[in-house]
Amino acid sequence: MRRPAPLSGLVDRRDGNVTMLMAGGLAMLLGSAVLGVDTASLFLEKRRLQGVADAAALAAAAQVEDGTNRAQAAVATAPANQTRLTAMTIGRFDPNPAIAPGARFTAGALPSNAARVSLESRMQPIFAQVFGRQATPIAARATAARIDLAAFSIGSRLAAVRGGLPNALLSQLAGTELHLTVMDYTALAGAQVDLLRMSELLRSDIGLQAVTFGEVLGTRIALPKLVTAMAGATANAAAAQALRTLAGRLPNRNVRLDTIIDLGPLTGAVRSDPTRPVASDAFTLLRESLLISGGTRQVQTSVDLGIPGIGEIRMWLEIGEHAANSPWLSIGASGERVVRTAQTRLWLDVALVNVPLGLAAVRTPIYVELAEAEAKLASVGCNGGRARASAALDVTPAVSRVAIADLDPAALGNFQRAMELRPARVVALPLASVSAFADIRLGGTQAQRVTFNAGEIDGGTVKTVATNDVARGVASSLIRNVDLDARVLGLGLSAGPLVSSVGNVLALAAPALDMVVDQVTGLAGVRIGEADVRVNGVRCGTPMLVG
Repeated sequence: MRRPAPLSGLVDRRDGNVTMLMAGGLAMLLGSAVLGVDTASLFLEKRRLQGVADAAALAAAAQVEDGTNRAQAAVATAPANQTRLTAMTIGRFDPNPAIAPGARFTAGALPSNAARVSLESRMQPIFAQVFGRQATPIAARATAARIDLAAFSIGSRLAAVRGGLPNALLSQLAGTELHLTVMDYTALAGAQVDLLRMSELLRSDIGLQAVTFGEVLGTRIALPKLVTAMAGATANAAAAQALRTLAGRLPNRNVRLDTIIDLGPLTGAVRSDPTRPVASDAFTLLRESLLISGGTRQVQTSVDLGIPGIGEIRMWLEIGEHAANSPWLSIGASGERVVRTAQTRLWLDVALVNVPLGLAAVRTPIYVELAEAEAKLASVGCNGGRARASAALDVTPAVSRVAIADLDPAALGNFQRAMELRPARVVALPLASVSAFADIRLGGTQAQRVTFNAGEIDGGTVKTVATNDVARGVASSLIRNVDLDARVLGLGLSAGPLVSSVGNVLALAAPALDMVVDQVTGLAGVRIGEADVRVNGVRCGTPMLVG
């Protein structure tokens, strides 16, 4: 029988070293595996928590008015854990690339369109708790925004007109006779042109490939090509035919549409959506295009509107340039965009006919001066989807001046100088004359909010914002405030009956004069003491993560 080796001999033996090394390595390997499992679990839990934060932010941004409840509901749908909503902030996100990404979200700013949520959870390690390690806190944050867009414009409500006034206006702006009939005008005023579809047709016609709508509008386009594209972008057959006829008569002058149309976020778009058009009436778009085509911005003509009691009307109209960065039509989010009318001066020398009491012809020269009216997009509402969309505009009518007076028509185009007005001789008899003078200034410095619902937006409804002073019956107001001065044999002798007769004639003619002023200013795209605005379309955005 072998005797066991003495213990002292074990020190020198080497036959068990591999087993010992394997045991130590296995322990280290198991420790690394435990650490790897816990680290991977922590990473996956952070990913899961970030996904919950993203979902909560998107839910809140979809309807910021109820953002907290929607975010909490999104968190509640997460798998059972210790996740909780620690912070919920409503604010405004500005996508302007000129702003640093970290500064584009402003907490509490109005109108709000974004939500930022912060979540917290605790993860219990799988193996590290054996060594006494407690649950690890983790956090996640997400910011989401919904950018709702609206297209809106400012101008004037187009109404029925008499005589050849539309043709006279557009022909002078075009620099050639257009032979526009009243039926043509009626068709153009009632036709809607999809501006994005028009841009697609222009892109194809002028041979531009793979360029954005913004690049198309920034290209110099010949008027005939533009009007032909307008014809292809309207569903009104009569207007399309009238536009194609006009295209053959227009001069080959070029326009850059981005000076009057600001596509905003749609600048980079390349495809139109017929279910979400951005539309304008054809007459206004044609008039605004002619104004920027490099021709005259002054109209001087004589017309007979066929209004009872009104004879020949001599008209001088001067339309100023739009202010820089102030287009006629704009697309943007609430609080971002402002549109303005152009400064305008108008002088009408109106002959009154069929004057009673044996008076000679009575003339009534009416002067109208309009500063810029403006509209700002106050809010876009898309709660409930596109079918319940709405938009609100803050509208400021133009400060206006109206007068019965004579003036120098050559000075109308100098908007830097105030017009010099003088009493107008309204009656000239062999032995007597009557002069008249009235001068009224209208307010319009306070913005007024006007709201459009989905039906009004889709129907192209135009709404009017008026000043609190004289908004309608301008000629009537002038005549009520006119000062009449009669001269007999060149002397200021008493001529009470003559003054009374002239006053009665003017009072009787006031409604007809109001009709003249209303038609002329409306065709020019302005209103006295009023601003007409329209929401041309709304695009409800989809919530997206922005931080």
